[in-house]
Amino acid sequence: MKPWKGKRGRIAAGASVSLHAAVYLALAAGGFFTLFQQYTRQAGVTEVMVYNAEDLAGAGGRDAAGSDEDQGGAADLDSSAGVSGTLTNGEAASPGLDEVGTAADGLTYEVISQASREKAASTGSGTVSRPPALAGKPQSASQSGRDSGGTVRAAGPGKNEAAAPAGTLQVPDAVADILDALRKKFPIKLSEAKIVPPTPAIPPSQSNTTVITAENMEAHQDTTVQQALQRVTGVTVNEMVPGISSYVKLNGDDRVLILVDGQSLANAQGSGYGRGSVDLASLPGIGAIDHIEVTKGSGSVRYGSGAVGGVINIVTKKGDRRESSLDAYTGSWGMHGYTLTDSGRAGATSWLVSGSLEQREYYAFPHGANTDHSRGDIAKKSLSLRLDQDLTDQTSLTVKAYHQDYHGHGSTYKADPAGWYLTANKPIDRLVNDYSVTYHFKKQTAQPGFLRYFNDYQRTYWSNHYFTRTQGLEWQDNWQLGSHQHVTAGAEWTEDMGTNYEAHYIDKKRHNQAFYAEDALTFGKFTVTPGLRWDNSSTYGVHQTPRLAMNYKANKDFNVYTSWGRVFSPPRLNDQFYITSTSHGNENLQPEEGYTQTLGFQYQAGPKTSLEGSIFHSNLENVIRWNRTSSYSEAENLNEEDKRGFELTWKQKVNDKWDYEAGYSYIHTKVDQGKGDGLVYDMSYNQPNGYHAGVHYHSGKWQAGADMTAGTGRNDTYYRNNSYVVWNVSASYSPDAATTMYVKVNNLNDEAYDLYHNYPTAGRNWQVGVKKKF
Repeated sequence: MKPWKGKRGRIAAGASVSLHAAVYLALAAGGFFTLFQQYTRQAGVTEVMVYNAEDLAGAGGRDAAGSDEDQGGAADLDSSAGVSGTLTNGEAASPGLDEVGTAADGLTYEVISQASREKAASTGSGTVSRPPALAGKPQSASQSGRDSGGTVRAAGPGKNEAAAPAGTLQVPDAVADILDALRKKFPIKLSEAKIVPPTPAIPPSQSNTTVITAENMEAHQDTTVQQALQRVTGVTVNEMVPGISSYVKLNGDDRVLILVDGQSLANAQGSGYGRGSVDLASLPGIGAIDHIEVTKGSGSVRYGSGAVGGVINIVTKKGDRRESSLDAYTGSWGMHGYTLTDSGRAGATSWLVSGSLEQREYYAFPHGANTDHSRGDIAKKSLSLRLDQDLTDQTSLTVKAYHQDYHGHGSTYKADPAGWYLTANKPIDRLVNDYSVTYHFKKQTAQPGFLRYFNDYQRTYWSNHYFTRTQGLEWQDNWQLGSHQHVTAGAEWTEDMGTNYEAHYIDKKRHNQAFYAEDALTFGKFTVTPGLRWDNSSTYGVHQTPRLAMNYKANKDFNVYTSWGRVFSPPRLNDQFYITSTSHGNENLQPEEGYTQTLGFQYQAGPKTSLEGSIFHSNLENVIRWNRTSSYSEAENLNEEDKRGFELTWKQKVNDKWDYEAGYSYIHTKVDQGKGDGLVYDMSYNQPNGYHAGVHYHSGKWQAGADMTAGTGRNDTYYRNNSYVVWNVSASYSPDAATTMYVKVNNLNDEAYDLYHNYPTAGRNWQVGVKKKF
């Protein structure tokens, strides 16, 4: 047997063991939290329990309707109840439109509109509507494991014996004493729930997903998607020239799929460095964005099979109300910008238009030399348009267009112990023209579908002239088959075309047809979602990529999930066809193949406290990298790449004015370059240990915040330093509801560091501006 075959066998065995261990750990953790939060003493009951007469199920946990949910106590925030709750610092368990959508992990979620929240707030903070069947009925708070205000269920149809309520567990007095002692150690005891605000319910997620809301971005005075993403635990970027070119990394990997309203923006030619496919500098401005969903690890099969690091879905705003706004700012380095947005509705037609201008003369950084040259100047114009037309109660049409025109200069540097030396300024021109037409059907149901045509074009000049166009058709539909099964299926056709005159390839094309399906099956508190994607590539033929995800939602406070998915990522056009006197692509490159797996949990420790964590592992064969160890660069397949890591995020709301958060991530990468050394540590990752912390203040007309990002464990022979710490601060004042004045300072401590090898990031810079609504 060949050594590699033996290694593959060990890898497969290790993957199987890891997946089984993840499932067992999930079951154990879910079982513990179920016991911890729902136990009942077997003897010594001191409080009368009031049973819901409509619940005819036994202690097995199934009610008469076949569901597994309590029907609404004052502290039981089931997703079917109307809730007015406070979320930490603009973060939301689900986005802010009054509709039903689909998260990147493939689960359907219900979205609560701002109007719904305002209506709930008007009735009193923390109130929960109760079903008519329970109105006026007294509620009991058992000291032995029931949430305060929650209803309990009888042991059998119409019976009144004092058996365990459905959904609870009986334990002996001795065990209950131990559990009672443990419960006292937690910040919020469930028996105190009736005197504290209601706890936001944890969504039944099957992935590590963070939602960045428009309110959160506005509170931090973000002007780019990159600024918003870098506050998420475990997220970092490869950045060459600040504001000009950068690529995001999730779980330590830049193979990240970036979507706008569910449509991929992947550039078929790839990036100038790394394995990224979407330059963050080419994305729409903040003014057009409603929220951003960041999903780390394996996403739904509907999004393709190449997203090793994860999926970022940017959801744009819909113009449902008449409003105009202007955001104008000025700042360091001759920086100034303007964003004008207008939205409204007339009958069945709604619109949102957002245009922006941005200019910067140069950028500076600590320890710079040869600084009399212009570097990193920006002159950018962009326009976003969204039109929505209601056709019937069940159907609608959405037309979207995005245009960006950019001119400026990138720079190259030579690192020296004394500082960075500017060696060259290279002109950069970028033109982006994207548009799509989407027909929505089954709009008024919880399972919407769509048919879409899209056409994305990008022209870039940066040393070479790059032209790329991707167009395609997408169809997706959903079916609810009974109360416990949800099926999603779809089909795609895409065509990629690329040209690079200086690299000697013109109008290289490839096509791909795909079909996918996934089936979400619910068994009580378990949801299991198997999925399969079938692709037929004009270059690499037919391949299948399965995915399996599951979660166990022990109660409204605790959810544990795990997922496993196969990876198939073909080479980019530049990898195959780029040929110059110093660089050579390889038409015989093999696709990258492997798997990713994730295990994580979400725990709402109280109405003001949440904790999330996850561990992950990805393993790829035939990894594509450009060998730049000599003056002649060549694309090649490496034997293997293995990434492992974990992350934790803690969020705490202190009171109505203060909140804070803290996060840590760890990434360890090994690569087998096929030189006989096996897997060796990869020193090129820019944040092996990542840290994030933030403290925020909001009171009346004032908002302020300070956020820290840091990285340690870096190789200081590859990067300038082995660690860095960066502080960003902002403050705003709103004299009235239509006006906000703000100031922000990035890199307050003027840290000198690089996120991409020998390319310095921006030093301390300030920005002051005003936002006005009309």
